[in-house]
Amino acid sequence: MEALDELMKEYKKNVQKTEVKAIGRSGSQSKESKKAKTKKLGKQESKLAKASLSKTTTGLQSTVKGQFGKKITKVFDQQKQMLDEF
Repeated sequence: MEALDELMKEYKKNVQKTEVKAIGRSGSQSKESKKAKTKKLGKQESKLAKASLSKTTTGLQSTVKGQFGKKITKVFDQQKQMLDEF
């Protein structure tokens, strides 16, 4: 009887180890999935921001003339470049 109890304890211990490993793998997969989703959303938002900056730059170029217009255009171009690098 005592040997059977020892075997049962060992079995339960192994089952718990397996469950913990499964939970760990599941958490790891979930983390990777969320990471990929966040990266994808970041790229989409970056594209939207870049498109918005392009439209704003085009609109300002036709509206604001002179040295100030050139400076604004330069700043927006730098912002677009920063988004590309991001």
